Amino acid sequence: MKLNDTLMKPQTKIDITEELVGQELFLFDQKSETVFCLNSGAALIWFLCDGTREIDDIVSEIVLLSPVPEPQIRVEVHEAITQFQTLNLLNS
Repeated sequence: MKLNDTLMKPQTKIDITEELVGQELFLFDQKSETVFCLNSGAALIWFLCDGTREIDDIVSEIVLLSPVPEPQIRVEVHEAITQFQTLNLLNS
């Protein structure tokens, strides 16, 4: 699945319950009764997927917080959002 940087504003589904435990974020999909565990980097991306930011905006915000080079952050954001889509955690 290919992401469109200029058009897509990813938004998490409202029926996903979140619980932060230490540095991991646990997501519970009530519809499928499935639990997912996100590390701190994926959790940050998750929280930025609020439907108001385009993917480029998400990348830019993380670049400000991280010493990781922008190209690597861009790849990781794309991979995480693609995975969220694949797992049906985002609104269509």
